Amino acid sequence: MKKVLESVAKWWRMLRKSSRFRSVISFAVFVAIAALFWLVTTLNDSVQDSCTVKVRIVNKPDTVTFISEVPKSIHVEVKDKGSSLMRTAWMKTPSVELNFRELSDHGQLICSRSDLMAALKEVFGMNATILSTSIDSLRLRYTDRPGKTIPVEVAVQASAKAGYVVFGAPVSDPPRVTAYGPREILDTLTRAFTKKYIEQDLSEPMEFMSELKPIPGVRLIPSGVKVKINVEPLVAKEEMITVEAENVPGEESLLLFPSKVRVSYFVPMSEFSKDTRHVRVVVDYNDIPRYMGARLPLIIESMKGSDAVRPVLYTDSVEYTLVR
Repeated sequence: MKKVLESVAKWWRMLRKSSRFRSVISFAVFVAIAALFWLVTTLNDSVQDSCTVKVRIVNKPDTVTFISEVPKSIHVEVKDKGSSLMRTAWMKTPSVELNFRELSDHGQLICSRSDLMAALKEVFGMNATILSTSIDSLRLRYTDRPGKTIPVEVAVQASAKAGYVVFGAPVSDPPRVTAYGPREILDTLTRAFTKKYIEQDLSEPMEFMSELKPIPGVRLIPSGVKVKINVEPLVAKEEMITVEAENVPGEESLLLFPSKVRVSYFVPMSEFSKDTRHVRVVVDYNDIPRYMGARLPLIIESMKGSDAVRPVLYTDSVEYTLVR
């Protein structure tokens, strides 16, 4: 390592003494001086440039919520000396401040073109010329009333591919949003809706961001929610179900044999180990006149709110004895 350093030092001493090295250094110095003179000349010339100016509303009470969308920035075409633009726009992102107390007027913040030009002049200086702006004026509606919390209804039609199931209804996160607006609108407002989506052939859980449908005259915070669709694989489950008799008069009874029958069905994987009753099996006393024999047909029904899919009976009827 020491020999390498010594070789490099020796090479550097030889290079410094060479005429080519002195020529390169002299050329670099002249280029730097020329660039400096060019920069000074350019900064003294008038320059036209397009700038992005941030919009800040100051002195706004915490109880005030804007219903109209407040622009985050304004695109400004400005002409000024290069040195001035370097200080105001090139070295940083300029921002214009709009005073809420001065511009608010009975539920509206009104910033006329003259107000906006005056505010921009404060940003770029009085010698700057504002050639054009992306926004000529502002008229923003606001409210100082508290918001109303309403639930979000997810407008999603979701279906799974074979062997899977959409387990539960799609939900939003957060489940509720706050609406701000006039009292006469909020009093009739009961819920917010996501945009409509159709998702098919799903085989795994899905999440995506959805904007909420706009409500005229109302601002929703947040304006978008995360939609979650739970998809699970289906697994087969079997169990013995006690057969129930329906519509039997109080003075009679039905003895059934067998009293329990085997049933199979599919459930979402997360439901497999839960001790939840998914189906019921019944016979109907009123079917006796139709089936003048020793057997009654079985009827399989999914329980209310059950997630059982394709329930199947292993036998279609049972023997019965009528006891009076």
